[in-house]
Amino acid sequence: MAGGTFKLSQPKVRPGVYANLKNGRQPTASGSARGTASIPLIGYDWGPRGKWIIISADSPDGHVAELGRSIYDETNSSMIMLQLLLLNAATVYVYIPDGGAAAKKTITVGSGSLTVTAKYKGTLGNTVKIVSVANPVDGFDVSVVINGSEVELFEGIKTMDELRGVSEYVDFSGTGDMAAFASATLEGGTDTVDGSGNSGISDFLDKSEKVRFNCMCFPSTESSLQTALLTKIKYIRESIGWKCQAVAPNFAADYEGIINLVNSFLYGDRSLTTAEACAWLAGATAGADYVTSLTYAQVTNATSVVGEMNNEASIAAIEAGQTFFSVDDEGNVILEYDINSKVHIDSETPQDIKKNRPLRVYDSFENDCLITFRPGKFDNDEDGWAVVEGLGRSMLQNYSDDGALTNVVLDEDFLVDTGRSVGDSMYLNIGLQAVDSAEKFYISIVAR
Repeated sequence: MAGGTFKLSQPKVRPGVYANLKNGRQPTASGSARGTASIPLIGYDWGPRGKWIIISADSPDGHVAELGRSIYDETNSSMIMLQLLLLNAATVYVYIPDGGAAAKKTITVGSGSLTVTAKYKGTLGNTVKIVSVANPVDGFDVSVVINGSEVELFEGIKTMDELRGVSEYVDFSGTGDMAAFASATLEGGTDTVDGSGNSGISDFLDKSEKVRFNCMCFPSTESSLQTALLTKIKYIRESIGWKCQAVAPNFAADYEGIINLVNSFLYGDRSLTTAEACAWLAGATAGADYVTSLTYAQVTNATSVVGEMNNEASIAAIEAGQTFFSVDDEGNVILEYDINSKVHIDSETPQDIKKNRPLRVYDSFENDCLITFRPGKFDNDEDGWAVVEGLGRSMLQNYSDDGALTNVVLDEDFLVDTGRSVGDSMYLNIGLQAVDSAEKFYISIVAR
């Protein structure tokens, strides 16, 4: 008797029993978690150039040596932006564009010399002091001081060779016996090289292609850099396929991937620039899920609005695709309206795409598709189509259950186009109707 396995698309010729053994656990759709933000620290005075520093909200001060200071340093603009990002983002990818020079000092030690070079480029290195004092037991105690605070102490050092590779802040080189010496300050550190800033930002944007971030803080008002930002965000969204956004100050991009922030707020005692305030909005946008609107979201620790608008200015700003902060009836600083910079919408584009909550539904679903439907994972035949449709309808059901989609008809809203799906190309037709938040209430009252 004939037997073996079978495919629904290939009926057998001979009589027999044909059986397929399949995994009883059906594959499940993958989800793209939100909460990842990114930022370039433009002109920063310390840290590894041209590479990512990944900061987690669970341990925000886990990179003090690389940043040169605590992120809770209220005097530094870059650290304040990291604080604002981490109010709502779970993970922040930090990038310090290349440029500048490392501070350095050659110190006379007894009959020899000790060369000390800052671990990273930047002017913070010019505040580094090295001190050596006699240890009461044996050898010498060598201190590394930054900005007046001791960050490292190496005790009982007898030879300069013992200092090689031990510091997170400086590199020591020298041979011979250690000796005591007065405080020596490094010098020559610079933050950027003339003309290098734009290339450093270009490198940041290029490397962002490999990071699955949800929202980028781009704290620059320079028009050429903002144009480069728009080009890159469009490329990531439309060519790579990963849906993300960026927040930039005073940038009328007319594109759903760019949020145009036009004012700021007083954060504690500090009046933030619009560029600095972008960090709060980028972190909040990264952390917001597809059933959350940031309209009227309260800004933690903000005390007043810088550049507050009256009613007429607010209406004009919204119509121009501008995002801004306001003060609510209780005196809280809030985000007025969760929109992006998209203004002109053609007939082929969803009319609600300028609202960020519906956009997050569309973006999240597309990102989930990117993660779930991996090339080479599914057969392009009836069996494979059934699996893909099952996964897709499971995704639709999840979104519907979460309150992100409405009017879902599972058998109609996720279909493989079987007529066009041949060879290595599979075509999917998906219908989505995003749920938005009620943000404008029209009340008719009839007196009786």
